[in-house]
Amino acid sequence: MTDDPITSPDAQQTPVSSASTRPVPITDEQLREMMRDEEPSFLERNSGRVVTLALIAVNVVCFVAEMFISGTGQDISILTLVQMGAMYAPMVQGPADLYRFVAPMFLHMDLMHLLFNMVALYSVGELLERVLGRGNFLLLYFVAGITGNVVSYAVDMAHGGGLSVSAGASTSVFGLFVAVALLCVLVRGNRAVFRDFSKSMLSIITVNVIYTLLVPNISISGHLGGAIGGAIAMLLLPAASLRTPRLVRIVVAVLWVVAVAAVLVWGGVF
Repeated sequence: MTDDPITSPDAQQTPVSSASTRPVPITDEQLREMMRDEEPSFLERNSGRVVTLALIAVNVVCFVAEMFISGTGQDISILTLVQMGAMYAPMVQGPADLYRFVAPMFLHMDLMHLLFNMVALYSVGELLERVLGRGNFLLLYFVAGITGNVVSYAVDMAHGGGLSVSAGASTSVFGLFVAVALLCVLVRGNRAVFRDFSKSMLSIITVNVIYTLLVPNISISGHLGGAIGGAIAMLLLPAASLRTPRLVRIVVAVLWVVAVAAVLVWGGVF
């Protein structure tokens, strides 16, 4: 028998190397990968302005096409605008020409014209898109733009057919301005939240109206019509965030369609 002490396995400890407790250094590549994984995607960052960015993209693509077809650089020729669907009353002669009430919303006369309208669209687009919803915001854009072009057409026809060519997203943009101004009146819940937006928008509308009246070669009827269209759209949109009664929405929608149809019949389109 030996006199050596007997130790249990639990009592035997394996020495731990101090090297195993050192933090493992992260390389620059690993750090960049971790940051990429945590950074939200483009769609996640812009989820509240998807339609706004899509409309801007369409306008930009159309302007690039204008420059290519015109071949005159950033200043687009009148002939190119007419060929691509700008509002020119004598060219609206039948149902096949109805696209001229939509196409002008995406055509611009020069680069500054495009930039001004796109900045304006971007500045109010996200707010309206979040409050109204994507579908309603898109409907607002088109109702305002079409109304502006219908009014422009009617004024030109009243002056004997007109010699002016009009184009630009400003018909829709004026409608968006008016829509923001009406939020404090029409939105459900705490309308005081939108009061500051509405007040500031009234100032912007005033400045733009003065600019429209003072600067030559701007379609006053188109801008005025777009503003009226924005008000009409806010009364007919089926947005859950608005407190417009259902009956009012239906009546306004029917009256808008009837009014547009009446102008087209009066102008000899049908």
